[in-house]
Amino acid sequence: MLVAIMMGFMDDRDLLALEAATIFELTESGRILRRNSPDQETGPRLRLAGCSSGNLVLIRHDVSERTAQAITALAADEPPLRADSAPVRLDDYLELLAAERRVAQCDAGLIWTFPDRLDYEHPAALVRSDTPEGGRLLARLGDHRMPEALVAAGFVDVGEFWAPWCVAISGEEIASIAFSVGLRPVSAEIGLYTFPASRGRGFAAAVTAGWASLPALSGRALFYSTSRSNLSSQRVTERLGLRYIGASLTIS
Repeated sequence: MLVAIMMGFMDDRDLLALEAATIFELTESGRILRRNSPDQETGPRLRLAGCSSGNLVLIRHDVSERTAQAITALAADEPPLRADSAPVRLDDYLELLAAERRVAQCDAGLIWTFPDRLDYEHPAALVRSDTPEGGRLLARLGDHRMPEALVAAGFVDVGEFWAPWCVAISGEEIASIAFSVGLRPVSAEIGLYTFPASRGRGFAAAVTAGWASLPALSGRALFYSTSRSNLSSQRVTERLGLRYIGASLTIS
């Protein structure tokens, strides 16, 4: 209830700041230290997020102070990020970062937040992390060699099922997995993977709705993000009626 009241006073830029604090570990000075995930993966060197009420810029801790100041100054004049266009200063950001180290990746993304209640009808059987059935699923997977499809998707062992999680079952196989890529006391962000044979059949929407309804996530602000090029992922947000809050740019 407290989070719901808090969100009622937050504009979309505030929500983008909360989403960033959900998925990243930040230093005292506000630099990105790493991703807030069980594997503590390295974060991007630059993450710019924005909406009609303004932009939010985050820079990784190992970017030089000179470069960070130059990027911050450019970003201060950057028009609000839009879902359908590149940042005006994109070439400048790339040039500044490339002067220190080769740019490995540049991605445009979109960010949504979940409504207070989310219902989606689908015949898929859902298995949740906080149930005896979820425990049995992990035990069964842990007792045998992980299925090749799971390993290929990055789930090399049961430790990759980042709790709280929810899976959708089709027949005897896992069709889609929703897990927590960022978890804070007041917020969480979903990670989502649907196996190729199950795509386009509603499993991703079903498991996303199942994840959002997990008791362990009750009372938290929930976020969903994906790349601008991932149209199938964006269709999940349309099916569920998630609310778009802003666009993002990440440079690694």
